[in-house]
Amino acid sequence: MSLAENLASARRARKFHLWQALEGPADHAGAYGVQAEVARLTGQSVSGWKAGFAPEGEGRAIAGPLFSGDLRPDGGLYRLSPGEWVIVELELAIRLSRDLPRGPTYSVESILDATDEVLVAIELVGTRYADFEATPFEAKLADNLNNAGFVAGSGRRDVRAVARGGMGLKIWRDGALIADHEARHNDGEPLLAVAAFASQQPDHLGGLKAGHYVTTGSLNKLLKVDGPAEFKGELGGIGGVSLRIGF
Repeated sequence: MSLAENLASARRARKFHLWQALEGPADHAGAYGVQAEVARLTGQSVSGWKAGFAPEGEGRAIAGPLFSGDLRPDGGLYRLSPGEWVIVELELAIRLSRDLPRGPTYSVESILDATDEVLVAIELVGTRYADFEATPFEAKLADNLNNAGFVAGSGRRDVRAVARGGMGLKIWRDGALIADHEARHNDGEPLLAVAAFASQQPDHLGGLKAGHYVTTGSLNKLLKVDGPAEFKGELGGIGGVSLRIGF
């Protein structure tokens, strides 16, 4: 079977696939093709994107789709399958007010022009691969850039009033405060990768649409979870979000 077929099967069965070199993909373009084929095979629609920059640098945008079936409500439950782990990331996200057509070059300001809300989100990083460490980056990009789940929390509609350069971050695990510090995005400006992705839009799934969430990457230290836990997060002046993890 093809990589797309194997990933679709792993999603349906909630089991893991052992990647083989012959499956590819050979490059980023092939990875985006696999994303689209998995969406077709599983009947998934796209509710948004996780955006970032490629590890090789040079301003190359990368993105993984947030499938509608992978979204959980604020305060909802994510069920782990046997042997599964996830990484809990508190992130700044936006919700788009209009489509962003392919072709133009977008700036952070033009992204804000097209933003209906800035909000707090939890992304769950995970995998459909049995040996995550031995799997190359292109195959991970094909697997929706390691997205396992997404939760949109509360936010603000006055998007330009949000202080994106330094945000007070708090995280509670099972009621205990485990993080309390000022959070700064690795890129400095969290929307830089969103603007780069909007300008390049290399995906095969129709690009950025009105109502899509776009999330911008972790603001907290590694939180790897393989058992039941309850998380609550806040970004000062923006909002909060919560999620339960169980079996």
